[in-house]
Order: sequence, then structure tokens, then C-alpha cells
Amino acid sequence: MLTFKDEWITAFDGVEICADVYLPDGDGPFPALYAVAPYQKDLLYLPAVSMFRFIETGPLEYWTGHGYAVVVADQRGTGRSEGEFELFGPAEQRDFHDTVEWIASRSWSTGRVSMVGESAYSVNQWLAAAQRPPHLTCALVYNAFTDLYHDAVYHGGVYSMGFLNFWSTDNLRASAAIGGGTPPRPGATADVIGMTLGRPDFDDWWDERAVKVEDIDVPVLNIAWWSSVGLHLRGQLDGHERLKGTDKRLVVLAGTDSHERYYQPEFLDAYVRPWYDYWLKGIDNGVMDGPPVRIQVGNTERRPRPESEWPPLRAVPTPFYLQPERAHAVRSLNDGSLTTTPPVSPAGRPTVYDYPNPEWTVGTTVVTDGIPQPTRGILTFTTPPLERDTEVTGKITLVLYAQSDRADTDFHVKISEQKAVPKLKRILMRMFAPNVPPPAATVTRGWLKASHRTDPPQPVEPGSVVRYEIEVWPTSYRFPRGSRIRLEIANGDSPVADGLFHHYYGHQVGRFLLRHDADHPSHLVLPVIH
Repeated sequence: MLTFKDEWITAFDGVEICADVYLPDGDGPFPALYAVAPYQKDLLYLPAVSMFRFIETGPLEYWTGHGYAVVVADQRGTGRSEGEFELFGPAEQRDFHDTVEWIASRSWSTGRVSMVGESAYSVNQWLAAAQRPPHLTCALVYNAFTDLYHDAVYHGGVYSMGFLNFWSTDNLRASAAIGGGTPPRPGATADVIGMTLGRPDFDDWWDERAVKVEDIDVPVLNIAWWSSVGLHLRGQLDGHERLKGTDKRLVVLAGTDSHERYYQPEFLDAYVRPWYDYWLKGIDNGVMDGPPVRIQVGNTERRPRPESEWPPLRAVPTPFYLQPERAHAVRSLNDGSLTTTPPVSPAGRPTVYDYPNPEWTVGTTVVTDGIPQPTRGILTFTTPPLERDTEVTGKITLVLYAQSDRADTDFHVKISEQKAVPKLKRILMRMFAPNVPPPAATVTRGWLKASHRTDPPQPVEPGSVVRYEIEVWPTSYRFPRGSRIRLEIANGDSPVADGLFHHYYGHQVGRFLLRHDADHPSHLVLPVIH
């Protein structure tokens, strides 16, 4: 592999963009893969492990070893590149267009260019493709949102504080200021938290940074992961739906670590390289002969299966109704039930939720004797043990009838599999480990700030019953026989239970009432595959 450090590309406004070029050994020209992100190309000596989550280009030697030139650039205002980083702003998007064309004009290039890299690298790929550079031949989007506001920063209007703290502080500012890369120039390190906190509603600034998917006219392969709830999954599925034409493919995989997979040659051989080989090298390997959609169902060992469309039309929207009767499932504020039978009482007693709960310890998680109990201080509604395996695949909506004593409140929704526990083990746990919650797995989540139920946002009239349709992010998951489907509802979340994607709680004090009677049948709509 031949390496050429610090090549300079003059942008449309005279700003100099810095890039490194990696070429295969031997004679060219070569098709090219372009990677650009705000992560400092000079840090690529770091290993691709979870500690350095921003190392996301994929293995450069793998690509040059398969006959591809690779160009890795510092995004405007980061690393060695000049200018100001404006969080995927219009100038940066224009830079992506111009860099593609610069690559195509090099003597070592065949003129066929695509882009490579996960997360921010692929967000930039979405944005570049929407600019329609003439020599961008195809796109392969791996784990990347399309809408910075709705997919990443404000979920249903609720600020994704955990992710923004991690991303802006650790990956951008700290790595630039005290890391081993290029020292930042004065003023070159953007205050991403300040930028985003100052814009709590979707406006023209956010719209400039949303991918105009309908403008994309190249073939696109989306590779997404069901586990990427809170950042990438929603945008990739929505982006696939909005793409025009037939030269598009979607693969959604189960599992928890897309990062390490992106550096494994066997994974790249199976899922990634064939797309580039077909469109950039003209190798007739049949990648366009297969089904347009392949999905791997979560909680199974099955390989991805073919589907004719996303979301699957054969999935049956099935309502599960929130009921006040105890499910005897888990320790929570109410231990309510979730059933397929609609309520019959015209005016049942609502479920009351006061906040903040005095028992909350870390966010909404209660910690007792050192043991986290995520459900103890929130509301739950749980099905009886399932009589058969139940697959849920597609889009999910929670229809909630609620009253609030405030002009605004937040709804945090989680769907979990509460795993089956043998009877003897349940008895022993009650005797010797009463504070240990039953085993469960988070399947997917959703969020809504009450005022954001409308566009533009408007406050809630305190005391009035309001019907909310809360978007829960799509999934594909098998709930096995004997397990339970558990719906969790709160007005906040917790870094203990929700990790990186926990949200800002703010100064919320108040009460809301959940209605679940015949006149207000709150229900969860799950797409069930029979």
C-alpha cells in the first residue's frame, strides 16, 4: 500500500481540505472509496475497539488489498482542514461533492467513486449523494441517520443528552484538544452542545442538515442494525423507503456490535465488498439479482431472510391494550397488564404517575442494596406468558390517552422481552434475591415531548385528555413462548438502564394520568408476523 499524507483540496470558497491517499500496490488506475468525518485522520493509528468508537473507516489495508484507492479526509474545521465545522452544514456538504470530483480527476482514479465508513462517515455519504456529484457511482450506507434532529439529537422533541455529551466531548472536542491528533486551531472546535441546545424545535437550520433523500439518484445499499435504536436505525429505514428507483437494497441485521463487524474481512466479503465490486468494477456477482430487502430477526440464530418490501405488508397490526389489572410480572409502580382484549368499562380509574419519584437513584432507575431496578419507579404493562413464539417485525405505535397537570411533559417508552424463568428458580429468587429483577432484554424504544405531538409544537391544556401517537422505533424480534412482552412508560430514563442514549430530564415536577377505559383505550400496536 502506498500512502500520500496531507494532500490539499481547494474547496469552492478557497478553504483547504486536507486528505490522505492510500493506493494499492501495482499499476492503476483504481476505483476509489472516499471517507470523511470530523474525527481527525491523524488518529487512524488507533485500534478499532470500543474505547475508540470513532475509528470507523474500516480496514484500509483490506480495501487497497482488493484494488481500491482510499481517500480519508478531515471534515471542514476539524483535524488539519481549514474552515469552521458547522455540524454537517451546507458548506461541508458542498465540500463532499467537490472532493468526489477531485478524486475522479486524479491520474490514479478510474473516475468511479463511492464512499466508505460507518456512522458519521456514512451520514456524510448520505449528504454527498444528495448533492449529486457526477462521479459518485453508488453509495453504501452503513449505520447512518438521515435526519440529525429527529434521528439523533431530539427524539420526539426530547434532548438526547447522553449521546451528545459523549459525541461532542469525547469524540470531537477532547480528542482534538488533548488527544494525539492535530492540535486544534483557535476557534476550530465547535460547541456542538451549545449549537443544539439553542435549537429545541425543528427549523430551517435543522432542515439544512437533513438529507434530501429524494434527490439521490445513485444505487444505494443500506446496511442497518436493529440494535441502533436512538441514533441510526430510524433514518436508514426511512431513507430506504424514500429512495426513488429500483437500484436500492436494504439489509438489517441483529446483534449488538456493528463496529467490530465492519473490520472483519469475512463480514466485508459477505455484505459490503460485493456491492462495490459490482458498481465500481463491473463484476457481475449477482448482487442485484437477490431480494430488495433482507432482514435478520432478533433473538434468533437465523440468517437474514428475503422480503419483498420494507415494512413487510404481511405483518398484521395487532393492538395490545393497557389494562389496570395486575400482571404479577415485575416490581413497578403499577404492574399493569397488556392484553389483546379491549377495555369494556366506560370510565375506569386511570393510572397515576407522579414525578420525580423519591426512590429514583440514577435517572429513573432505583438502586437498592447496590442492585439496579429499572422498573421499580416507573409504569409497566405486561402480557401474560406467551402461548406461542411471537414475531414482531415492522413499525410500532403507542396510542396513549393521558392527562397532565402541566403544559408539557415527556413520554419515554420501552418494549422489552421479560424472559421466562423456571418455577423453581422464581421461588429461589424470591427467597434469596428479592431485589434482583426478573431477566429482561430491551427490544426497542420511543419518545415524545407532549408539546411535539403537533407540528409546530404547542403546549398541552392542563387537565385535558389528549390522544398521543408515540412513534416507537421499528424492530424485528422473536418473543419466545413463555416469555412476556413488557411495555414500560416513564417521563425520563437512566444511564444505568439505557446507556449512551439517555435523555435530558430537566426540571420536571408534576403528575400525569394514563387512561385505559372503553372511551380512552390506550393501546400498543405491534406488527405481528404469523
